[in-house]
Amino acid sequence: MNKGFLLVLISVFLISCTPYESDKGKIIINNKSPYLVSDVNIEYKSAGKIDPIGDIASNSSYKYTIQYTDAEDSININYTDSNKKRHSANVVPYAGKYDKQKYQFDIE
Repeated sequence: MNKGFLLVLISVFLISCTPYESDKGKIIINNKSPYLVSDVNIEYKSAGKIDPIGDIASNSSYKYTIQYTDAEDSININYTDSNKKRHSANVVPYAGKYDKQKYQFDIE
């Protein structure tokens, strides 16, 4: 009886020590600026698909789940800063569902 309890206790401990991988396949957008950024969208270059995000408040983050397809794709982020200047940056050089990663993009 004690061996079973010990086995369960060790299993729970090992499971709790494994890294939490819920952020795999996500882009975390951090607006570190003191200003709102607007018209944020995620652009899949090869597929020609654009997912609108909207606005991201100052000093906040947004988690975007990548929409994988059978083909690799390059992903850009587009946004407008507080001076109404449009920005575009490559966030993911290639996204393939066989190689899910966590990506982070900081707006400063």
